[in-house]
Amino acid sequence: MTKDTAAGWDGIVEKVKGQCPGCPRNGDKMPVMFGRSAPPARADVIIVSQEPGHWLRPLASVDEATSRLSSLCSNNDVSPAKLRDAGPLSKVREMFGSFDPGSGQVYWTHALKCVPLNSDRDINKEWRKAATRCEAHLVEELRLLGATHLNVVAFGKYPLEMCLHLLDGQDIDQELSISEFMQNNRLPLPFRYKFKDGTVKSIDLFVLTNPSSEVVKIVKSGGKRSVDEIQGLEIARLREIVQPKRSK
Repeated sequence: MTKDTAAGWDGIVEKVKGQCPGCPRNGDKMPVMFGRSAPPARADVIIVSQEPGHWLRPLASVDEATSRLSSLCSNNDVSPAKLRDAGPLSKVREMFGSFDPGSGQVYWTHALKCVPLNSDRDINKEWRKAATRCEAHLVEELRLLGATHLNVVAFGKYPLEMCLHLLDGQDIDQELSISEFMQNNRLPLPFRYKFKDGTVKSIDLFVLTNPSSEVVKIVKSGGKRSVDEIQGLEIARLREIVQPKRSK
């Protein structure tokens, strides 16, 4: 990794750790973001989930929280229960196996960078104000990650809203229904995004249903599909589309 690239990524991490004026989480900030020991351009799949999760707050420091999440990504002996605690990890590893977000082709980030202050429900009252500040960090991550093409997987409602706001100019808080969105759109959604420095990348946006959502209202013969059934179809489709692209 060149010094300029390393400095660029370190700069993003420092901005995430710094103050974000006006953010409701600023008072007791605990930001989590992975560093990169390999060139960011090596990543070709970016998982965007909701937030790091309140279960990390009892840990001693931000560095310990980040290390815990990194270990869950790469450790093959982690129990399924611990993976479920960490948001999308059980599903991500079902798709791609164990991975190192600091050096591998699969990178994981959060729409909201900071651990919630009181509970995971904080996002419901903080989303609009916090998301507009966190989005600036996501833009910088996408600018450095990958080469000319990225596969972005939005895991759940809030990450999807942020990605659609960033890539398509849609409202960042639109009371979006994932089930309706998935019925009305053929995934992945293709975008060409131009960054302020002139960099242009093609981005394929995928969606993975949040497992905490209600039964997904997609009709099949004999009734509705459960979230697990829908996720099984999504995961199979992601493998089918993304893996051939990664092997080119």
